[in-house]
Amino acid sequence: MRLKKALTFISIILLMFSLAACNASEKTSKASSTDSEKAETMKIKLGHVTNDQSAIHKGAVKFAELVKEKSNGAMEVEVIPGGQLGNEKDLVESTQINTIQITIPSAAVLSNFVPKAAVLTLPYVIKGNNEREKYQSFVELAQTDVYKEIGTEAETVNLVAFPESVWWVGDRHVTTKEKPVKTPDDVKGLKIRTPDAAAHTMPFKIMGSNVTPMNIAEVYMSLKTGTIEAQENSINQIYTNKFYEVQKYVNLTGHMTQNELPVVSLQWWNTLTDEQKTIVNEAMFESGEYMSELQLTANEEELEILKNEGMEVVEVDVEAFKKATADTYKSFEDNVGKGYYEKIISAQE
Repeated sequence: MRLKKALTFISIILLMFSLAACNASEKTSKASSTDSEKAETMKIKLGHVTNDQSAIHKGAVKFAELVKEKSNGAMEVEVIPGGQLGNEKDLVESTQINTIQITIPSAAVLSNFVPKAAVLTLPYVIKGNNEREKYQSFVELAQTDVYKEIGTEAETVNLVAFPESVWWVGDRHVTTKEKPVKTPDDVKGLKIRTPDAAAHTMPFKIMGSNVTPMNIAEVYMSLKTGTIEAQENSINQIYTNKFYEVQKYVNLTGHMTQNELPVVSLQWWNTLTDEQKTIVNEAMFESGEYMSELQLTANEEELEILKNEGMEVVEVDVEAFKKATADTYKSFEDNVGKGYYEKIISAQE
C-alpha cells in the first residue's frame, strides 16, 4: 500500500513538472513569435521641412497610413516634420546615404541634385489659367516619357523618384509689407527671401531684386525685424506660417508653380522586395492625390482667410512678369540639357 501511494505521489509530481515545462515552452514560443514579428517590422523614416498643419505633412501621414495598411503592419513609416532633421538640402543628402529613407523636397531644391527637375520650377512653365487647370496639366505631363527623364536622372545620384506621383503645392506669390507689387519694376531692389535654389533665385535676380536665400523656419522673424522686406511662397505656406502678421500685401504673381517630388534612398530601395516596392509606389501615388486635393482646396479657402486677416490681395500684370522672366530657362540649359525646356512645353500641347 505504501509503495502504491509513493508511486502515485511520484506520478503526480512528474505530471506537474511536465505541465509546467509545457507552459514555459508555450510562453517561450509565444515570446519568440512576438519577438520575431517585431524584428520583421520594417522601420522607415520620412523627413520633411513643413509644419504639421501643412498639406504636405498631412499627405506624408496619409502615406504612412497607406504603407502600414497595404503591408499589414509589416512596414511602418515615422514622419518627422518641421525640418527637425535639417533643411531640404540636408534631407536629400540624408536620403542619398540612407540615414533616412524618404524625403519630400520641392522640385527646386531637388534640382540641386537632379538638374532636370529645375525645368518644372521655371516661370510660367505649367500651362493653365488657374491652379486647377495647371494641376490637370501637370498630372498629364507626369505620364509622359519626357517627364520621366527626371526619374532616370535621379537614380544616378542614389535616389529613386516617383514621376507619376504628383504632390501639388501650387502657384507661388510675392508678399510685401510696405508696397504692393504690380509690375516687374516693383521688385527691383526689393529685399526678398527665396528658398536656397537657383530655380527660385534666378527669376528675381533677372528682375533686379536683392535676393536672400533662407530656410523657411527663419523667414517669419526676418520679416518681422526687417532683415528682409518680402518673400515668395504658396498661399498655404503664407497662411500656415502666419506671414499675414508681418506682411500686408499678397501679390498674385504666380511666377512659379511648385510641386514636391518625393524621393527615396536607392540603397534602401534595392533592399525591398517587388511586393514592397509596389506598396511604396501605390501609397506614394494615392497620398499624392490626397495631398494635392487638400492643397488645391486650402489655397482657395486660405486666400479668403488672408483677406480676413487684413492682407490686401493685389492683381498683377502677369503678362509683364512672363515677358520679364521669359529667358530664365537659358540660365539652366547647361545643366538641364539643351532643348529639354522646349520638350516639357511641347508635352503639354
